Amino acid sequence: MSGQADTTAPDLPGKKGEEPPGGEAGGAGAAGEPAAQLTAGMKSSLGLGLETSNVAALPDADGYAAHEFYAANFTAAEIARCTAQPAPKPAFQNLLTLKRAIVKSGAANAPAIGFKGIEIGFDGEGRPAYQGCLLSVSSTGTTCVAVCLWLEGIEWPHARAAAGQVLRKTMHFKMRTRIFAFLVLLSLLTIFGFGIWKALEFLPR
Repeated sequence: MSGQADTTAPDLPGKKGEEPPGGEAGGAGAAGEPAAQLTAGMKSSLGLGLETSNVAALPDADGYAAHEFYAANFTAAEIARCTAQPAPKPAFQNLLTLKRAIVKSGAANAPAIGFKGIEIGFDGEGRPAYQGCLLSVSSTGTTCVAVCLWLEGIEWPHARAAAGQVLRKTMHFKMRTRIFAFLVLLSLLTIFGFGIWKALEFLPR
């Protein structure tokens, strides 16, 4: 079993409505599917995006950089990073799942074709990063779960300080956001439990 859960503070380009440096929209998917079609049926609570995916859904390729699907959904830097990993396909699926979670959070608009215009960066410790977002991704090697918390998508109302009182910043989550966060946690616990169960199958009886 392989698993990871990475979070990072916002520090890289990719703000909503802006194309990240080095990234460019365009390119058709392996089956010519636009990103809007790939994300059809997505529902989210503004500010929070959750996405799950299966690694086996990605197409096989002899050369990822030249493959139509990967060229449409990943930048050259992302392709180079993923192909350098021991298992490239799970690495690609981690990034693609994060990109879809970012779109669902509202931090970026769904591109017409491909997700290449949404570029995932990495901090000095190798954790994924996207401007204005906190990211987390977990993987069992076959299934990926990604969560994006878009900080600008959450309301942070300031309490009006009365005379002589200290101004306090409070954060309020709507009920649907709380429910969605609970479902995120439940999904992560489920995939973690599934990974443990699969690992136990390989233990000697």
